[in-house]
Amino acid sequence: MRFLIVAKKEFIDIISSRRFIALLATMVVFFLMSVLQTLNTGRISTAPIIGFFGSSSLAFVGGIFGIALGFDLITREKESGTLRTLLTHPIFRDEIVIGKAIAAFFAICIAVAVNFLFMLGALTMRYTPSFEDFANLGKMMLVTIPYLYTFFSIAFLISALVKNSSTSLTVAIGVFIVLALLLPLFSNYIAQAIVGPAPENPFGDFRNLGNLSDDPRVRSYVQEMRSYMERVQSITSSLSIFSPVSSYSTILNSITASGYFRTVDITKNLLSFVIIPVVLFALAYFRFTREEI
Repeated sequence: MRFLIVAKKEFIDIISSRRFIALLATMVVFFLMSVLQTLNTGRISTAPIIGFFGSSSLAFVGGIFGIALGFDLITREKESGTLRTLLTHPIFRDEIVIGKAIAAFFAICIAVAVNFLFMLGALTMRYTPSFEDFANLGKMMLVTIPYLYTFFSIAFLISALVKNSSTSLTVAIGVFIVLALLLPLFSNYIAQAIVGPAPENPFGDFRNLGNLSDDPRVRSYVQEMRSYMERVQSITSSLSIFSPVSSYSTILNSITASGYFRTVDITKNLLSFVIIPVVLFALAYFRFTREEI
C-alpha cells in the first residue's frame, strides 16, 4: 500500500502547484463564458450548453488540461534527480508510477467538480434546473473525467518514453493536434482512400436517375453506392474511436439527443475511454519499471 503514500504526496503537489491553479482558473473562465454565451441566446436549458460547450471549448481546453497535467510527471523526476533519491527509499518503481496515476486521476476529479459547481451556479442565476437537467449535467461530468484522463494518459506515456520535459511537451502537443484536429478532419478522406473510388454513375448525370428509376442499372448503381457509403461510414466511425475529441462529442450529443439520434450506439466511444487509458498506462508502466536510471 506504499503507492498510496506516493499518491497522497503527488496529489498535494499537483493541486498546490501554480500550473494546476492556472489551468483550473482557465477552465473555469471557459466554462462560465460558454455557459453565459449559450444562455444569452435565449435557449435556457442544458441541451445547448452540453452540445455547444462540450464539442467546442471543453473538448479542447480539457484536452490541453490533461496534456499539461501529465507531460512531465516522470521526466521532471529524471531531470531534477529526485527519482534516484526516491528509489533509495524502500519503495518500488511500480508503486511510483501507480501512485502518480492515482494522484492525477483525483486531481482531475477535483478540477471537473469545481468547474461544474461554477457552471451550476451560473445556471441557477437564470433559471431553476429540472431533475433532467441535473441528470444530464451529471452524465456530462462522468464522461468528462475519463476524457481528461485519456489525454493525461497520452502525456504520461510520452513522459515515460522521452528524456526531458521539453521534448515530452512538444510530442504531446503534436499528438494532441493529430488526435483532436487532424484525425476528425481527414477521417472521411482516409476511409475513402481505404475503400477505393466510389461506383461510377452509368448515366453521368445524377439528375437523370430519377427518370430512370425502373432501369436495373440504376437500381444496381444505387445499391452499390449505398454499400460503398456504409463501408466508408464504418471505417470513419472506427477511426473516430482513436480521437478522444470525436468520442467525447459523440457521447455528449447523445445525452441530450431525441428521436432517431437517441438510438445512436455510443458503446465503442465509451469503451475507448476505458481501453485507451488502460493500454497507455500499461505501456508507461512497462517502460518505467524497466528503464535504466
